[in-house]
Amino acid sequence: MPKQIDLDLVTSYTLRTGVVLSLLLIVSGVILLFVRNGGMGYSLNYLAHYTQTLSSSGIPLSQIPQGIASLDGIYYITLGLWVLIFTPITVVFIAIIDFLREKNRLYVAMSIIVLFNIFFAMIVVPRLL
Repeated sequence: MPKQIDLDLVTSYTLRTGVVLSLLLIVSGVILLFVRNGGMGYSLNYLAHYTQTLSSSGIPLSQIPQGIASLDGIYYITLGLWVLIFTPITVVFIAIIDFLREKNRLYVAMSIIVLFNIFFAMIVVPRLL
């Protein structure tokens, strides 16, 4: 008989790992911003001034690996925020897998609807505003 995986434990570790990794990336990014006196071509003074803002839409996702490699703090913060955003999404995926394994169609459908709503809110709604 195959050994059962405790999905509550997997979910718990997923949430903890995501939050801790996100925290480490964001704190590292803030430290790098201070050490390098800014990031992404902006000075720390510019970033700290409350009348000027750096929109997250101005940070191309395709350049995150390059920004991480160049030790740019803004990209570390951006990656940390993305990890934080996708942590609960990962938990929903884990739930879907568990419900599929249990053949619980109702909860599979409800979890897929939750996942759809999350992605709709992330992708479609910002374009409408």
